[in-house]
Amino acid sequence: MRLWRHLLFALSSAWQSFWRNAAVSLAAVLSITLILILAGVNLLLGHALGEVLDTYKARVSVISISVADDTPLATVDEFQAQLRADPRVVSVRFVSKDEELARFQADPINQQIAQQVEGNPLAAKLEVRVKRLSDVAAIDGMARQWRGADRTEPTDYQGDFIARMLSLASWLTYAGLGILLVLTVVSIVIVMNTIRTAVYHRRAEIEVMKLVGATEWFVRGPFLIEGVMTGLVAAAVALTAVLLAYRPFVERFRADLFFIPLYYDPTYVAQLGQELLWAGAILGALGSYIGVRRFVRL
Repeated sequence: MRLWRHLLFALSSAWQSFWRNAAVSLAAVLSITLILILAGVNLLLGHALGEVLDTYKARVSVISISVADDTPLATVDEFQAQLRADPRVVSVRFVSKDEELARFQADPINQQIAQQVEGNPLAAKLEVRVKRLSDVAAIDGMARQWRGADRTEPTDYQGDFIARMLSLASWLTYAGLGILLVLTVVSIVIVMNTIRTAVYHRRAEIEVMKLVGATEWFVRGPFLIEGVMTGLVAAAVALTAVLLAYRPFVERFRADLFFIPLYYDPTYVAQLGQELLWAGAILGALGSYIGVRRFVRL
């Protein structure tokens, strides 16, 4: 019961302090809202780029090994078993010459060429899916040493492209983390200054509570809750703004910004909402905690 009374007091004091310093509080909410909007846009772009990179990774993580026409089926089966036993390999699939030709003819781009081709000049394939992109080079080396591989073009391995993909993925990860780190520091500083102002306006009340023996968290609790409140209000406003602009922006600028993978993903909206709300609450709590530790002397 006593804990409940203390909690109600902290909530009431935080609410009153928020509106008592309305100008400073609203300025803090506006500043953090803009920061969280930038964070939300950063997350949306990161999600879109990540989906595109994942698609390309899924494509290049499959290496196609060309089988020479005179290779016995037993030799192919033996190499398949060797590949399946390799822990770096997820799956292996044999594609016959007839199936490869059917694929080639089914592609609209190849319609004219397919009509001019006589017989079946295509080689049978072994399609090998690996766990990690970094493993593709090793599987390519194994394939080139296999005696059943077509010497003309043993594999379709694209080493330079895979290296660029891995480099781009790393760069995007570090860039996104760097931006979020800067935004986090700025948000914490804003909340700290808000708490500092609140402490200044309540300095007489804090002195009275000290004299009557109030505990540390009884004094500091309202300021912590005020910081969390500031962060949550800013997160709610930022989330609303991002969600309202998300779909119209994509539909309006997708054609103009063709070099950026813009698309509307409704499945990501719920996750984005949770991330922004949690970010607002955590930033508010962290900023207010640092603020009360620094400015409320007991």
